[in-house]
Amino acid sequence: MKKVISLSLSAVLLVGALSACGSKGGDTASSGGDSSSSSDSSKPMSITWFDGTWSTPVPEPNGEAVKKINEKFNITFQPQYIPFDLYDDKLTVKMASGDIPDVIGTEGADANYVKWAKQGAFLPLNDFVNDYDTFKAIPQSVWDAVSVDGKIYGIPLYFPASGGKKPVIRKDWLDKLGLKVPTNFEELKEVATAFATKDPDGNGKNDTVGLGLAKNITYDPSFGAYWANTWYHKNSDGQLIPGQISEGSKEKITALNELYKAGAIDKDWATKPYNDVFKDFNAGKVGIWYEQVGVNKGAQPSNLDIPTLKKNVPGAEVVSIPAFTAPDGTKGYVSGSGYYRIWMLSSALKKDDAKVKKILEMINDMEQYVPAKDQNPSNEYFDWTYGGEGKGYNMVDGVPEQSDDFSKYAPLAYFNEKLGGWIEGDKSMKDYEVQSKTPESKAFNKEMVDMLQHSDLYVSPVGRIHSSVLDSKMPSLNEFANNELTKMIVGQRPVSDWDKYVSEYMAKGGKQVVDDVNNLIKEANIQGEWTKAQQ
Repeated sequence: MKKVISLSLSAVLLVGALSACGSKGGDTASSGGDSSSSSDSSKPMSITWFDGTWSTPVPEPNGEAVKKINEKFNITFQPQYIPFDLYDDKLTVKMASGDIPDVIGTEGADANYVKWAKQGAFLPLNDFVNDYDTFKAIPQSVWDAVSVDGKIYGIPLYFPASGGKKPVIRKDWLDKLGLKVPTNFEELKEVATAFATKDPDGNGKNDTVGLGLAKNITYDPSFGAYWANTWYHKNSDGQLIPGQISEGSKEKITALNELYKAGAIDKDWATKPYNDVFKDFNAGKVGIWYEQVGVNKGAQPSNLDIPTLKKNVPGAEVVSIPAFTAPDGTKGYVSGSGYYRIWMLSSALKKDDAKVKKILEMINDMEQYVPAKDQNPSNEYFDWTYGGEGKGYNMVDGVPEQSDDFSKYAPLAYFNEKLGGWIEGDKSMKDYEVQSKTPESKAFNKEMVDMLQHSDLYVSPVGRIHSSVLDSKMPSLNEFANNELTKMIVGQRPVSDWDKYVSEYMAKGGKQVVDDVNNLIKEANIQGEWTKAQQ
């Protein structure tokens, strides 16, 4: 879901912008109040808000929802929302213009977020955040991710840490061939090879794929943190290293090479877009692929469409594959970041505590979690945030369904795409079962969530620090790794070249990345950790 933003902004332009705002970067705000506050309590304060959106139509600057927000919070709300496919460029211009809004949104704590924070564009919020209930449940790992030099520069929006694509398998194929869900790479090779060579769909043709795989080794067939492209392993010097050069990846690539030679992987996988693999899976031709919990399976091209699969193959049954047990005894998946999107406050608000607190009050109020069972017109808070039944939404089979005018009537459209979640943690994942529109999706979501609720999740320490060296060098290192590992899978380069490949990787900038990342982790006293998924 999260896009990689690769923007550039000259320091000269940004300094000019900050000067125009009258801001002073780097000072920690005080929550003790300031007699020089620029806000006049006798009239509604004006709050400008600039963010990207996926909503269609784009939330209006003067729609019915804005009127509701003004009335509730006694403000003059001035939002400007830009479609995300245009937002990156617009944000660059806005940050350089000298007209920085009170609130600025972004999708993640990328290199520009860090750069702008260090240049003084955003207000540090450390002294404010503990005063708001919905912020108190935000994990420290997420606060670390949105902090720069120990200062919190943004309010993160909840996104399930246990979300993201996980491996799934055709259980009906397993049953037909007398096999079980694989628990290690040896069993995976047996199952995937049988899926490709023993006619599991019973049509008498050799037209099935065991393990789905697409170009750039998508999705990463790691089956657990030990084998993933994360910083799980250490080198002989005790430094954490990227997953692409780890012993876990060597084991994974070896298995994939053997699967390719056995015909268990599509022979054209290295040039195949991943969306095409979804189409093949939905057509009933792929045995192992990837999916995540969600309401509208098939609403986007990159989704497993279970109702369509069931139409194509009435007896099809899809279940998740739990993480394999690693050689070191651990068993679990890599945790997601735990957030998606951040709101930053302009450093021009340094002497306006009243406005800072009003903005945080709004975010706190709008980010409350509403369980699926309470998402109905009888819940006053839900009905208001969703724009009112018959306007912002309609109840369909007991589930709220956004109307075409949702972004016109619903205040929530200006704050988030889902209802909070921080307080309840990943318990909100269970709501997908209730909200699913088809029996097939309900069953899939229930099974997947049950698996995730009993899985360990690994919080990567690298997501909690900000390395400019990593940001600048990893794109080319990832490209190099994908190219060389693809060659190993298809047999154009022997896996016995592994040590040579690692040396090449390190010489291309990998050593600089490893050194910088480990130094930053040590300085911040940050560790990666296994955490039990919330029950």
